Amino acid sequence: MGIASIAAFLREKGYGVGVLDCCALGLTDEEIIAVVEDKKPRIIGLSSTTYALPSVLGLTKKIRNSLPNQLIVLGGSHANVAGRETIDEYSVFDLVAVGADGEYTALEIVNAYAKCNFSRSKFLENHELLSKIDGVFYEQDSVTVESNPRVTTKNLDELPFPARDLFPVERYIPLPNQYKKLPLTNMVVIRGCPYVCTFCDQAGTGARTRSPGRAVDEIKHCVEKFGVKEISFWDDTMSYNKKWMREFCELLIEAQLDVIWSCYAAVNTVNQEILNLMKRAGCWNIFYGFETGVTELLKNIDGHKKNRSFEKMKEVSKWTKDAGIEIRGSFMLGLPGETRALAQETIEKAIELDPEYAQFSITIPYPGTRLYSEIKNGKWGKFTTTDFSEFQGWNVVFLPDGYKDKAEVWAMERKAFRAFYFRPKYIIKKLIGIRSREDIKRYYKGAIALVGGFAFGPMPEHIRIRTGRTP
Repeated sequence: MGIASIAAFLREKGYGVGVLDCCALGLTDEEIIAVVEDKKPRIIGLSSTTYALPSVLGLTKKIRNSLPNQLIVLGGSHANVAGRETIDEYSVFDLVAVGADGEYTALEIVNAYAKCNFSRSKFLENHELLSKIDGVFYEQDSVTVESNPRVTTKNLDELPFPARDLFPVERYIPLPNQYKKLPLTNMVVIRGCPYVCTFCDQAGTGARTRSPGRAVDEIKHCVEKFGVKEISFWDDTMSYNKKWMREFCELLIEAQLDVIWSCYAAVNTVNQEILNLMKRAGCWNIFYGFETGVTELLKNIDGHKKNRSFEKMKEVSKWTKDAGIEIRGSFMLGLPGETRALAQETIEKAIELDPEYAQFSITIPYPGTRLYSEIKNGKWGKFTTTDFSEFQGWNVVFLPDGYKDKAEVWAMERKAFRAFYFRPKYIIKKLIGIRSREDIKRYYKGAIALVGGFAFGPMPEHIRIRTGRTP
């Protein structure tokens, strides 16, 4: 949603913008180059995760060869945590934008570039002008320079709704267990996270919220303009502020919109009252980051020491189910300090919690996280690769001391999926829960993904693409 928000903000300020979602459209590098050559944008902005960086780098080199005079800016999650390293290593990028609220960074870049008549050479030589752009890295006389950090805005309500009209929204189909109705759109109403989990690149960023009324207004906009029937909130922990959630739900109920929604939450942020209110407001599914029910392992990743005990997980799971809300539970394997015996305990805890769906992910320590630094300093185990293209959810890039080799980690992941999903109790519950043809379609797609990759791996490329198994 970041690119969509930046596009909307620049458009509101009078600049022409275009968006090319290369992954959703399935474009090759050659097809991308053809579009870029045709449009000849004055500024080319790219966004990249850590694992996608090598492919983004290859594409950028081709763009640079084809259009040497265009300004190229890199943003996204990898840039946020490794901005200096990216500029140091890859001169193909003119600027690397970092920090929150990229809308304002983008506007400052465009405004400054306009003062140079959109001349790349004049712009990059104007060090005084570059230094006034907050939140960027750039090269000056062969030395990497970091500008002043971007000060985050306190008022997110001043930002326009994301420019969904610029995206091929019809191609965005969620995983089978993540939706009930189509069309669906994603939405973000909270930026940052108040917690400091050691494996998360959002740790310690703090949480800023749009007003509940503005959030409901965006839902109305999506329903009226795009015919949206379901909202998937991608906020890291949407329920962290109970007062905000209460007001949001009350306004949404009052609006009487024919829309349902799902969200991410932490078990220490909800209670029975809030969950019942969320259900009344249309919430049908909550994704809880359980990660593991093993106290020993929780201590190794809970930098904030929040109330995330297994007993709390059981209590909140009961409240959620009693409210009539489905649960997707996240569990991590290959955690710091983990052994095969402790991984088995995680699997058993997942079965005991019995969410409607369980996601078992192999731990990926991303650059910029505390966990990444700890492993680099010799704690917990070792990295198996330094190739960022391998930092994907189906690879073992970190081998804990408690495992002999990568094969043992993969084996535990497959065991987890088989143990959880192939229980007779679970299968019967799903069959009884079928209410519509759409349910049958979703369950079928989920079964194909499960059998084709999650439970019996290794996962074929076409399954990975269809199921969206990405970090």
